[in-house]
Amino acid sequence: MKPLRVTRVLCPLTAGLLALTACSAPQPVAQSTSASPVPIATNSTARHFRAQVLARVPTDRADARGLELVGDLLVENTGPVIRAVAPATGEVQAQQSVRPGSGTALTPAGLWHAGVALLDPRSLAERRRATVTAEAWGLCYDGTHLVQSDGSTTLLLRDRDTAELIRELRVDAREWAAARLGELHCATVDGRPQVWAAVTGTDWMIRVDLVSGTVTADADLTAVTVAEVPTGRNQVIGGIAAVPDEAGELWLTGRHYHHRYRVRLHPRS
Repeated sequence: MKPLRVTRVLCPLTAGLLALTACSAPQPVAQSTSASPVPIATNSTARHFRAQVLARVPTDRADARGLELVGDLLVENTGPVIRAVAPATGEVQAQQSVRPGSGTALTPAGLWHAGVALLDPRSLAERRRATVTAEAWGLCYDGTHLVQSDGSTTLLLRDRDTAELIRELRVDAREWAAARLGELHCATVDGRPQVWAAVTGTDWMIRVDLVSGTVTADADLTAVTVAEVPTGRNQVIGGIAAVPDEAGELWLTGRHYHHRYRVRLHPRS
């Protein structure tokens, strides 16, 4: 496995930015609000993947801190605002002001924002709040628990309805002992709950088994990171969402990224 390396941007983009239209009042987000984790049907025997960029959609360079597919729209957490955008165009369909925080996860109880506010998945209006002391760097739902990262190699598993802490899972990192886990995407691989976690400050994300804590795979995201012009040291992968019914495909975005990327994960030697 390759060692950690800091993201380095190799080529600037010159594509113009897409002007996004903000909504004055929340509108329905989606017809479907299924909260089951989307399987990423990659080769289950492979441990090493690389991302191939399939498409990119200009953004307004918001501070993306979470991405979740809700029906046919992407719900993006930008800190003080959570919004629903059309994947193919980036057009804003609905938005709502929220307290700043990172991470977004859809559960049967609703749409969790930063693990502290439960939102209506259709209107994005706040339903209620929870008391969570740990800072969320990433959030997802594995079909049973709300999974939260806090910038370390420990994952916090919480009650999906109340966000109450159930247990802590120490990631068996080994080569990734210094990893700072950020944005998360839950997936089911060979019937087991797992999570893709972006490794902050690098071109990588790793896949972790949520039962054992074992790192089961890694993915090289260089194809995405080299396409971005840095705007500051906090520019990192800030959103991961699976494309349904498409094997190994994801939407990726980042903090202040110029584009939102649709990628496919390919096994690599």
